[in-house]
Amino acid sequence: MSGQPASRPAEGPQVEARLVEARLEPGTVALVGGGPGAWDLITVRGLTLLRQADVVVADRLGPRSLLDELADDVEVIDVGKRPGAHPLSQEAIGALLVRLAQDGRRVVRLKGGDPFVLGRGGEEVLACRAAGIDVMVVPGVTSALAGPAAGDVPVTQRGTAVAVHIVNAHGDLGPADLAALADPGTTTVLMMGVGWLPRLVAQALLNGISPATPVAVVQEATLPTQRTVRGTLADIEQVVADAGIGHPAVIVVGRTAADGFLHPEELAAAADVPAHGAGREALAEGAEIAEGLTADGLPAPAAPGTAPVLIGCSHGTRSREGRDVLRALLTRIAAQAPGPVREAFVDVQAPDVRAVVAAHAELAEMRTREAETVQAVVVPLLLSVGYHVKDDIGGAVAGRAATAAGPLGPDPRLAEVMAQRLDEAGLRDGDAVVMAGSGTRDPEGVAQVEEMARLLSARLGREATVGFAYAATPSVPAAVAAAREGLPKGGRVVVASYVLAPGHFHDLVSGAGADVVAAPLGDHELVAEIALERYEAALGA
Repeated sequence: MSGQPASRPAEGPQVEARLVEARLEPGTVALVGGGPGAWDLITVRGLTLLRQADVVVADRLGPRSLLDELADDVEVIDVGKRPGAHPLSQEAIGALLVRLAQDGRRVVRLKGGDPFVLGRGGEEVLACRAAGIDVMVVPGVTSALAGPAAGDVPVTQRGTAVAVHIVNAHGDLGPADLAALADPGTTTVLMMGVGWLPRLVAQALLNGISPATPVAVVQEATLPTQRTVRGTLADIEQVVADAGIGHPAVIVVGRTAADGFLHPEELAAAADVPAHGAGREALAEGAEIAEGLTADGLPAPAAPGTAPVLIGCSHGTRSREGRDVLRALLTRIAAQAPGPVREAFVDVQAPDVRAVVAAHAELAEMRTREAETVQAVVVPLLLSVGYHVKDDIGGAVAGRAATAAGPLGPDPRLAEVMAQRLDEAGLRDGDAVVMAGSGTRDPEGVAQVEEMARLLSARLGREATVGFAYAATPSVPAAVAAAREGLPKGGRVVVASYVLAPGHFHDLVSGAGADVVAAPLGDHELVAEIALERYEAALGA
C-alpha cells in the first residue's frame, strides 16, 4: 500500500459536465435500457438522454414511474406488449421510430431491461438504420441477472455455478437449453416463461432433468411488490399456483436457487468454497457429473436390476397444443411406469428417437454378460405400423440393449376413446361416421387402421367407414363425400379423428368437408394403459 488515499470519482460540476456529453440530437433515436423495473436502476446515461427527449416510446416493463417526471410537453407513446395483447406489431414500432425521427424529434425508445437481451432492440436498430436514422444504444440492467439477484439468487458462485444460460422460455426448450439444465455448473434463467411453466417442467422431466433440481421464481423483481418463491422441478408448479405468481417473473433453475443457499450455515453444510480457482476446476468435487448423467452430459444407461427406461416415441408436431397433449400423456404414463420415462420423436421435433435410445442403451458389443438385459423400451405413441415404426424406431434399437414395442393400435380401448370423443362432439342418431387415420403406404398399417374402423363400428353399433389423411385410399374427403351420398337431406357426416394429438394430420382431417370433426384421442387414461401394456409385453411380462 502506498498510503495515498484512493482516487474518488469526480463530483459536482465535473460530473455535470460529463453528463452533457451524452446528447440526443433532433432527428435521432436512443434505445435506452431502463433496467428491471425500479426507477433508480436506470443508468446515468439513460436518464440523461430520457430528460432530453421530445417523445418517448415506452414499453410496459421498465421504470414507468420516470415517465411521470417528464416535462408536460414530452409526448409519451405506449407500445407495451402484454401476454396475448400487442397494441403495435414489431414492424409497426420500427416504422413509428423512423417517422418520429424524420419529423425532427428527439426520440427515446425506453425499453425494460437491456435492449439487446430478449428485447428486440436489434430489430429496431436495423429499422432505423435502413431509413438512414442515427440511432444509439444505451445498455441497461437486464432482469435476467437483476431478477435473480433481487430474489437472493446468485447466478454464479465459485464452487457451485460457473455459467449462466438465458432462455426465451415462451415455447419449447431447445437442445442447448436442456443441456444447460442438465449441467450442475450452469444456472439457467428462463425469461417470459411463467405462463408456460407446466409445459417447461414437463419437458424438462421427460428429458431426464432431476425432479430435485432447485427452482426460484421472482415476480416483479426490484419493485415494492416483488415476491419470491422457491421449490424444485417436482413441485414448483404447485408452489407458483398456490402463491398466485404471475407476469412478469423470471424463473431461475440450478443449485444456487435452492432455498437458504445464501444462509451461511446451509452453504457450509452443502459444500466448501474452494481455496483457489474460479472456473470449472473450482466446482465442488463430483459436481461435474450430475445424477443420472454420463461425463458427456448424456443420460446414463439404467443400472442392472432397475426397470428399463420407457421411451415414448411420437410423431413430432409444430402445434403447441399438440406438444402439450403428448407431454400430458407421457406425464400420465410416467406416474404409473416402473422406471423412468423419456420423450422422443420421429420427424419435425427433437429429441430424435435414435439419440434418446443411444443415450439410454449401450451398444451390444459393449455389454458385459452381467448386464445383458434390456435397458430401454421404445413404445411407439403411434397408431399403426409403417415407416416410422419399422425403420426409424427399428433402426434406433438395432444393435443396442433396447427393444421396440408394438404401436398402440388396433385396440378396442381406442374405439372406446373415439366413442367418447364423438359423444363430446355431439354425435346424433342418423349421423354417418367416418374414421380418419393419418395414413401409411405400408399394407400392414393400412390393415390395422381398417381393423380399428371395424372395432369402432362394433362399439358404436353403426358402420364407421375409413378414410386416410394421406398416402392410402380412400382419402378422408372421398370417404366423407361417399358417406354423404347415402344420407337424407339435412343428414350429417361426423369424423372420428384417429390421430393422437392436434397437429398437421388433424388439420388435414378437419378440412375434409365433414359437418363435425371430433377431437383426437389425446391425453386419456386408456391410451396410457395401452402404452404401459405395450411396454410390459415388449419385456415378455
